[in-house]
Amino acid sequence: MDFTRVLVTDKLAWELFGAAAREKLLFSRPGTEAGLPRRRAATQRRALSLLVLFDRLVLHDINDAFRLPDLEKDGLVEVVPASAPPAEMPPLRTRWSRGPMALRGRPSKSLLQSLALIERFRPFVINRLLRMRGPTDFFTAVAGGLRIQRRRCLELFFDYALAAVRGDEAALREHVFTAAFPADLLREITKELFDFSSRANEMLAPTNGMIICAILAAEEIATIQSLSTTLGLGVATEHYAESFRSEPALRGKELDAVSAANRFLTLRAAFAEEGGFIPRIDSIKDALALRKNPHLKAVRRQLALLHCGLTVGDRQAILEARRAIRKARQRLQHRVAWERALGWVAYLSVPIVVAELLSGTPPLVGTSIAVIGAAGTAGSKKVEKDNQWVLFGT
Repeated sequence: MDFTRVLVTDKLAWELFGAAAREKLLFSRPGTEAGLPRRRAATQRRALSLLVLFDRLVLHDINDAFRLPDLEKDGLVEVVPASAPPAEMPPLRTRWSRGPMALRGRPSKSLLQSLALIERFRPFVINRLLRMRGPTDFFTAVAGGLRIQRRRCLELFFDYALAAVRGDEAALREHVFTAAFPADLLREITKELFDFSSRANEMLAPTNGMIICAILAAEEIATIQSLSTTLGLGVATEHYAESFRSEPALRGKELDAVSAANRFLTLRAAFAEEGGFIPRIDSIKDALALRKNPHLKAVRRQLALLHCGLTVGDRQAILEARRAIRKARQRLQHRVAWERALGWVAYLSVPIVVAELLSGTPPLVGTSIAVIGAAGTAGSKKVEKDNQWVLFGT
């Protein structure tokens, strides 16, 4: 993959802004730093690894509130503000005026566009929702009552909610919820759908809370996708990897940015277990120091080679990386021995060459030795180039 530039989004960008705040590198609007992460988590190590691996990070600032003047001045980082989802997104088609919410008036075009985004990115939106804690509590209870998985419960909920928006009464009558829920509970759920002010000063209905979270997730995916297309960049995302990876499986052949960061961390762990050493990356300062390492390019090449054999968080991946490290070190040791032998060949060939010149005989022996020396030197340089990644961090 190309390690020149990458668009860093959602939680990964948030972690980098948090690290910058701790190191006094962040310029922000007053009151916008409150929610930035304060602890060093696995996600932050992944984010800092991106700063090591890529020449330049383009950070997506969803709040349009942060700048990193020092890093921007050095050309290491570029901050792009949030942008709205594509305005040309066609709205979800609706017959709301005929359905169970007929007395509420026609929904706004912006809401229908947001719901169309949910429909478009529904699998990725549900993946994001399942990783949230609070919003899914109600649906966890419903899933338990129906004896189905939470994912299936959310899929059924969006089927029901979008059928209500479309005014599809036939779909609502045949829906699982219609048969499973008491009639009064179902009427209450349907009555409150998309009425975000129905409970006045109280908390949102759990169904509407889920819809709002889904809208935010869908719009974020659309915004990231728009930025990626406009900037012509690959995406490093913690929440929506499946949306931007050309191959859905982690074991896919193509290496993306987050996979590269994960394999870099795996490689670091393997170095530690093999008795080597790569400095910890706990801060932006650590990352900037490692960027100067002369063997960084070799590590980037090796990550692509190791990609097919390594799986994130897999013990077997550590073992495979350790074997690769051990093999590379052995090759470098053999190279040293081979160069020493070539040195003796060159040294011993001098009198032979001199003798041949003095006698006027064809310089067959000298030429042969010279060819062996040249081939050996070229082979030695190739071994050094192919395996110098094990010297990273030393």
